[in-house]
Amino acid sequence: MHLARRSLLLAPALAALPATARAQAAWSPSRPVRFFVGFGAGGPSDTIVRLVSEHLAPAMGGTIVVENKPGASGNLGTQAAVQAPADGHTLGFAGIHLATNPVMLPQLGYDPRADVRVVSTFTSVPIVVMASAKSGITSIAQLVERAKQRALQVSSGGVGTSSHLGPTLLFRTLGGQFEPVQYRSGADAFRALVAGETEAFFDPASSYHAPAAAAGSIRILGVMQDSRTPALPDVPSFAELGLPPSAMMRSWQGVFVRSGTPDAAIRAWHAGVVQALQAPALRQRLQGLGIEPVASPDPDAAQAYYLSEVERWGRLLRPA
Repeated sequence: MHLARRSLLLAPALAALPATARAQAAWSPSRPVRFFVGFGAGGPSDTIVRLVSEHLAPAMGGTIVVENKPGASGNLGTQAAVQAPADGHTLGFAGIHLATNPVMLPQLGYDPRADVRVVSTFTSVPIVVMASAKSGITSIAQLVERAKQRALQVSSGGVGTSSHLGPTLLFRTLGGQFEPVQYRSGADAFRALVAGETEAFFDPASSYHAPAAAAGSIRILGVMQDSRTPALPDVPSFAELGLPPSAMMRSWQGVFVRSGTPDAAIRAWHAGVVQALQAPALRQRLQGLGIEPVASPDPDAAQAYYLSEVERWGRLLRPA
């Protein structure tokens, strides 16, 4: 986890605009760019992509058209991106689904290692563990103990989401069992937790968690990483609680292209992401949503992190 976390950090040298300018001078889009998102319009993934694209397009000196292709846990959007010409004018939305879909979907439609080239992350989102106040659970230790006594009732926004991956990782690492209670969306799953219909919920950090905790309807037990998150500064990290790196995870979002895309285009898009994330307006919008703006040090580090995620989640999910 520590290596993965370091691979996400923005390298100071890459933040220098002269480097960005040199990269863009080598390649720039000659026509509108299509950015495929495998999730619905208005959802969290779509919102992040559109916010970043507003600043990425002018950084690249071109136009980006976001196209939603929801379905199959984001895989339809991935297929659209890998089937397009490898000329730098088609982008795909990258995230944990790129690492989990190869295990969960029998008809993937592409080779995750041969066809996908991740250019950079642009955001990273801490995963928060919560318990309903009605459950009586007040700590991660109590949560794990409850799961060892019987299957814990955990809200789920769908297979392959953080609400599914989080408890799978935690209880596979520390022991215990859980029963996912499926809801149509993460928002519905959170409302069920607030109402006491379920005992626990694992969710990317969001602005609506703190008000529910302040109202006393939920308890926020911990953040699944090695440091606290600015979005919830009073919530302890897993490292502070003495939990091992193998129990930690973060949601991440970024951009990929089809393998075979010219290296000059890949480098230019990475430099464009770095430049876009320097915009104070974008950083403020993302941080207001509990999202951390984070670029990969370089495209090679981004691809290495992606492949490590494919290996990690494949190893975890394949037995299940």
